[in-house]
Amino acid sequence: MTKKLSSTMVEQLGNWANDVRYEDLSEQAVKALKARVLDSIGCAIGALASEPVEAIHQMTKTLGGEPIVTLIGGGKTTPDYATFHNGAAVRYLDFNDSYLAKDETCHPSDNIAAVLAASEYAKASGRDLLLALAIAYQVQSRLSDVAPVRNHGFDHTVQGAYGAAAGAARAMGLTNAQIANAVAIAGTSYNSLRVTRTGELSNWKGLAFPNTAMGAVHATLLASFGITGPREIFEGIELPTA
Repeated sequence: MTKKLSSTMVEQLGNWANDVRYEDLSEQAVKALKARVLDSIGCAIGALASEPVEAIHQMTKTLGGEPIVTLIGGGKTTPDYATFHNGAAVRYLDFNDSYLAKDETCHPSDNIAAVLAASEYAKASGRDLLLALAIAYQVQSRLSDVAPVRNHGFDHTVQGAYGAAAGAARAMGLTNAQIANAVAIAGTSYNSLRVTRTGELSNWKGLAFPNTAMGAVHATLLASFGITGPREIFEGIELPTA
């Protein structure tokens, strides 16, 4: 067990994410998580021939990258590129799950691509994967409950940055402090706008979260190499008065 941190809320989140165990999950939760993974992979396979996913697959092949993590449909690339590609495939058919908070609706299975990539990168077990996914679900859903952003002009993927980073960081086996840094970096950096889902819709409607998830995995990799993020991401700072 690594040393606990308690100065800020993101550090408390890092403590929690590292303390929770697979045995803490209910049988019902485990069954539901397995179903979400299988369902999402099915959605991804069904979307492989779509124009946007084919374009992203071609871009990924063109960019290359170290063949570390599996692309759904064939091939390998870096964990962050794989997250974007696989996340785009999972999301394209728009058949993924929904969490209905009071003033927010999100799709927690958008976290699956990030957690899958992080788990494969870290050679994690199936139990590790499911636990990390449960953490991602919990963080995103609770933030949607207590900190909705839709009515302020931001997209629901904002809370997803925190969930995807927390889940990916746990899947990679990071320390309390590293998990906190991963969440802080991702949460600070990925604040998409609500216009993503208004007016004439573009491809970005289905790609906003894959992009956020890719950033969350990148943030987690940075944290694993010692890069730190702002400790007061939830509290903010008091601006000086004029």
